[in-house]
Formats: sequence, C-alpha cells, structure tokens
Amino acid sequence: MNDERNGKVATGADWIIPALGAAFAIYYLISIRELDWEAKVSGVFCAVVLFILIGIFAIRTAVGLLRGTHYLEITSLYEDHKLAVLRGALFGLTVLSVAVIPWAGFTLSTFGFLFACFMWLERMSARMAAIVAGCLALGGFILFILILRTSFPQGPFERLVSALTGL
Repeated sequence: MNDERNGKVATGADWIIPALGAAFAIYYLISIRELDWEAKVSGVFCAVVLFILIGIFAIRTAVGLLRGTHYLEITSLYEDHKLAVLRGALFGLTVLSVAVIPWAGFTLSTFGFLFACFMWLERMSARMAAIVAGCLALGGFILFILILRTSFPQGPFERLVSALTGL
C-alpha cells in the first residue's frame, strides 16, 4: 500500500458505517429466511458484496496499522462541537423518523424528516423546505408504494389516497 499523504492517517471513526452496514446486512439476512429463493438472491448478493468490501477495508486498515501509516482514534467524530451537534441532530431526526413510521406512514414520516433536515441542518426557508420535502416524499410514495408496491406502514396520507383513488 503506497500512501502518498504526509503523516499518519487516523482510523477508527471510519469503522462506524461499515459496522452499521454489517449489522443491517445480518439483520436483513435473518429477516428474509422465510421468503422464496428469488427474493433472497438479491439480498444475499448485496450482503456478500458488502462483506467483501468490509473485508478489504479491514485488511487495508490492518496493513496500515502494521506499517505504522495508520493509527486508531475516534476523536474526529467530536473534535468540532458544531459538527458534532449537527451529526447528533441528524441521528436524532433519523431515529425519530423511524419511530413515527408506524403511526404517520411512509410519506408523512419522510416528509417530516426531510422538512426538519432542510429547516434545521440546511437552513432553508420554510416554504422551500416544504416544497422540496413534499416533492421528494410524494416521489417516494409514487415509486415505493404505487409502483413497487412495497409494504411500508400506511399512515393517514396513504389511507386518504387509497380512499380517494382506490389505489
């Protein structure tokens, strides 16, 4: 591995996304056990590719640690207070959005998440945030619920559209 950067490269915080990805892939593989084999193929393929990439990243990190070009630290996650607050806010909004999906449904929870992100994190005007979040949530509704027929929990918006259109 030929690292052209000067000094050591911090690693540690880089493992958060691969760890969460691996956990999600394992959860997904467990949750699709009862499905037909056709439905399992793409999930297993994606999980295998993900685990191969995580393995390559692990080998790269281990080689860097052994050569002394890398060192372990996680302080890059919270070294900048403003960035740490933004990351925490995004994490909190994500958890809240997932928590309200059973009650609000896919479309309204997606709208609320995007609207809050645009208002708080991007500092958009309320009007622009509502327009963009509304268009994206409606696009998600059309794609995932009407076209792909995914089984997201239905909320007031999905029930209203179903009652008005019969879709």
